[in-house]
Amino acid sequence: MRDVIAEASREPQACLHVPRPRRPNLLHCPSLADLEAEVGAIHARSTDAAGRRLRKDASVLLAGVASYPRGGMEYSYWKQSAVEWLQTEFGGRLRSVVEHIDEAHPHLHFYVVNPDGGNVKELHPGFRAAKGAQTPKEQRHAYNTAMRAFQDRFWEDVAGPSGLARLGPGRQRMSRAQWTRVKFGLPAQAALLQRAREITRGTGERDRQLRSFAEKTMLEAQALIKQLEAREARILELEARHGLGIQGVHPEEPEQS
Repeated sequence: MRDVIAEASREPQACLHVPRPRRPNLLHCPSLADLEAEVGAIHARSTDAAGRRLRKDASVLLAGVASYPRGGMEYSYWKQSAVEWLQTEFGGRLRSVVEHIDEAHPHLHFYVVNPDGGNVKELHPGFRAAKGAQTPKEQRHAYNTAMRAFQDRFWEDVAGPSGLARLGPGRQRMSRAQWTRVKFGLPAQAALLQRAREITRGTGERDRQLRSFAEKTMLEAQALIKQLEAREARILELEARHGLGIQGVHPEEPEQS
C-alpha cells in the first residue's frame, strides 16, 4: 500500500519511470496522505472471519487506473464521467481519485476501502464473482466474465459517450480499412450515448418516458454495432480465405476504452 500511494503521490523515489513528474490533481477527496492514514487505522481495528487481527499482507486497498488515449478530443467529458461512474459503482467506499497528466496518456488512479471489515476483496467484482465458483477453471471463468462486465459498464457510461471504441483493432484483428470505418462512426456513437446519458439523469413522468426511449435507442445502437462487428468479422474471414488481407494496424495506434 505504501508503494502504491508513493507512486501515485509522485514521491521522488517512487516515480523514476516518469521523466518530469508533476504533482497529481486531486479529483475526489480525501488526499492520498489522508487515505493512507485512514487505511492504516482500518487495518489496525479490523479482524478476519475467525476474529483474529488482519495479517500484514491482507488486501485493504482496492486500487485501479482508468487511462485515456493520446489525441482524444473528449478528455474533460471523459474525466468527469469517470469520477461520477466510480462514485456510482463503489458508493461511499470510493475514497480518493487523482489525475496524472505527466505521462504519455492522461489517466486517473482510484482507491476504494472497506471501513467495515478491512479486507476489500469482496468489493472487487472479479474476486467477488470467483468466490462462489467451485473449481479453478470455474473461478477463472467467473472472474473473467465479471471483469468484462465491469469494463462493459465503464464503456456504456464513460468511454462510449467519450467517443472511444470498446475494443481496438488489434484485439479484433481488423485491417486498417476496417478500423477506419469503425473510427468514422465513433463521433456519432458519442453524441447518441451522451444524449441518452443526459436523459437518464432526469426524474418525473416525462423523464421516465424519455429514459425509456433512450434505453430503447441505446439497445438498438448496441444491436447495430454487433451487426457491424459480425459483418466486419465475415469480411475478415473472406479476406483471409482468399488471400486478400490488408496490412493490420500498428499496435501503437489502437484507441480503446
